[in-house]
Amino acid sequence: MATLERFQLTGKATCRICYPQGLFEKRMPKGSTEGTLKYDGILLIPKEDSAKVAQVQEMYNKAFKALKDSGYSGKTPASLNPKSNCLVDGDVLADNEDGKEQFRGYLILKMSSPYVRPRVFDLQKRVILNGVPDVNVSAEDISPEELKDGDIVHATVSFWTYNKPTVQGIGCNPIAFLRVAEGEPICGAAQSTKADDYFGEESYE
Repeated sequence: MATLERFQLTGKATCRICYPQGLFEKRMPKGSTEGTLKYDGILLIPKEDSAKVAQVQEMYNKAFKALKDSGYSGKTPASLNPKSNCLVDGDVLADNEDGKEQFRGYLILKMSSPYVRPRVFDLQKRVILNGVPDVNVSAEDISPEELKDGDIVHATVSFWTYNKPTVQGIGCNPIAFLRVAEGEPICGAAQSTKADDYFGEESYE
């Protein structure tokens, strides 16, 4: 496995986060009851932000070159098994799968890491925990904010490649995120955090 240098998506914050809770606690791969627990999430890069798209594509191309240098025989990223490719065109996904229209207009970056918990910060550079304790963070450095589905973020990530006899691919490590603003939920319905929205007074009788 080869990991490329990390990079920050530069410019104005336009990226959105999906399934953020996976950045705070390891989970099994979706649809599986076995496998390696991983931190995971999805970063959406709007195609209208051409500078970010170009930056991501440049770093991704470096990752694909590193994969080829390791002996992978495919000529283009399209030769990779989609399950082993972290970068997805949201327009193509929306065209080919039902219920994926919300991804149209985005590049989709599927992130996962079995090792280091990503860092998530607020604009005051305090650490967001989303209710998952971290013994390495002191109380005064903890943010009261939560990272929610659809929120606008700055992101630092890195690509990594693997070339095994049975599987070859390119993955993306989620490294750090800065929550800039609340966004509309995009990958899942928003849920209230107020008990009164779920229980009436009669529920306690």
